[in-house]
Amino acid sequence: MRVMLSILSVVLVGAAGAACSSSDSNGGAPPPAGDDASSDDAGGGGGVDSAGGKDAPGGADAADSGGNKPESGACNDTCPATKGGVTVGCETRFLYGVNYAWRHWAADFGGVKAWSSVGVSQDQAATLAELQDMQSHGVDVIRWWMFQALEGEGVSFDGSGSPTGLGGTAVADIQAALDLAAQAGVHYNFTIFSFDNFRPSGNDSGAYRQGLQPVVTDTPKLGLLMTNVVKPVAQTVAASKNADRVVSWDVINEPEWAISGSDPYGDMAFSPNTNETAVTFAQMETFVSDTVKTLHANSSAPVTVGGAAVKWAQAWSHVGLDFYTFHMYDWVNQYFPFDKPIASYGVTGKPTVMGEFPLAGLAAVNSNPAIPLDNMLTMLPTLGYAGAMPWAVDDTCCGTWSTAKATMKSFAASHACQTHY
Repeated sequence: MRVMLSILSVVLVGAAGAACSSSDSNGGAPPPAGDDASSDDAGGGGGVDSAGGKDAPGGADAADSGGNKPESGACNDTCPATKGGVTVGCETRFLYGVNYAWRHWAADFGGVKAWSSVGVSQDQAATLAELQDMQSHGVDVIRWWMFQALEGEGVSFDGSGSPTGLGGTAVADIQAALDLAAQAGVHYNFTIFSFDNFRPSGNDSGAYRQGLQPVVTDTPKLGLLMTNVVKPVAQTVAASKNADRVVSWDVINEPEWAISGSDPYGDMAFSPNTNETAVTFAQMETFVSDTVKTLHANSSAPVTVGGAAVKWAQAWSHVGLDFYTFHMYDWVNQYFPFDKPIASYGVTGKPTVMGEFPLAGLAAVNSNPAIPLDNMLTMLPTLGYAGAMPWAVDDTCCGTWSTAKATMKSFAASHACQTHY
């Protein structure tokens, strides 16, 4: 792992591994019919495959319930996660939270004028209310998508399709999101891209969508994406007085759905969605690796990739990640059972977070029984996972936040210190 000395340490405590997926809700924005955020076949935000701040619950201050941080800068972690966690600074915590994953599809960071959808900086009161609701129900880390569809003003491109920088209200939105996190007492896992970015360029209900495939497959354009987009995002966070609110980065949500062929590490072949313009694994790996390096060079937060499923357990094992993330839905559970230790799938050596799974829990599939949310949360640490973020507050594909949040709060209350940075 290539990590600069200034980067927050991320270590393994116990076994590692997990699984990922995207949603079919538009979060209030109006994508055209048949062109939503879901995959071709899967419900629940994933692609389907035939085979496969500081407030703790109850108002306690997380700085007190977590590791002690004397003025000298020394750090004494008084309550490390005992069965495995992600270490940020010297605090090892079970990375616990929920997927937001957006308030307004594709607009939270930059806005989409064509849809009259505004960014965070222009929607602060309503956003803060949702963040506070999450925090009051035990959530510490919120997975929030940033540029999952380049069809607004958040990222600017020139006439050749080269990225020229952040646009619209993107910088103000990032700054506002960090300020709101401090007010609400939560942290973020910022997810920069998604497989949705690989849909072809074209009109989307009046907004122009720029596809990433022409950028990822063009070395100069890929370099500009790093210099003009990823780097400024990381630097905007680092420059904020509330930079510590970002405890991790997710390079891309479920890149597997936009890859053709196979990886060279022994995983099953990829099965790209027909809505996406697929790239080769080598091209996607270079894109992910370059993004990891850019984030490491400009941010102290650890970096992961939101892997679609443990079916592709080794895909991102050579890109310099600090911890792994995988998603788990019924289709995954059918072939790669949830109740098996993550190490049994060959995922070892780094912490692993389950970054998406249904708020409603898993349904019964084949001979596998249904597993309700409370059981999943209880089982995850014993199976070697270092964190849990179910799907999703502003989506109803896989259960509802209103129904599940009491369960989320109960688990956090039982592990108040170990689940809060």
